[in-house]
Amino acid sequence: MEITLVPLSQSPHEKSRVLEWALDLWGDHYPSYTQQDWIDFYSNSTISTYESWLGQGQELVYIAKLNQEVVGTIALVDFDELEEFRHLKPWIAAFIVNPHMRGTGIGTQILTLLEEEARSLGIEVVHLWTEDQSAFYLKRGYQIVAPTKLGTLNIFVMRKKFSDT
Repeated sequence: MEITLVPLSQSPHEKSRVLEWALDLWGDHYPSYTQQDWIDFYSNSTISTYESWLGQGQELVYIAKLNQEVVGTIALVDFDELEEFRHLKPWIAAFIVNPHMRGTGIGTQILTLLEEEARSLGIEVVHLWTEDQSAFYLKRGYQIVAPTKLGTLNIFVMRKKFSDT
């Protein structure tokens, strides 16, 4: 199974599909991020510069494809909604595997490809947060920075330094 990552800017017609996945998964789950925020997020990513990491104002969303089928999506962004962690950059965000393909190893491949892309952009460390997938990330070399709260949710802020891998 060879997965490829394609910038959403090269496949803007896929925006509605990944937006639908995001809204189904998180639409009303995170009160600080509205449906309009998700729409704006995916729209902004279709006009972002993917050739270099600017470190500010970028939302790089990638579509993961197996042959021509969209099997997931993942993003690299300059900030996340956690105010107390805004000094940390960049963030892996909006990581979704097609619900019908979860548990097949595709998620690991997508994450690895994004990490390779981040390194190619000169990024040495990435951050993310999760409420229920910390074991997945720990197995892949991420470390817990801090347990914290997002509204009423208990989450883990995590990071991976590429120089340690």
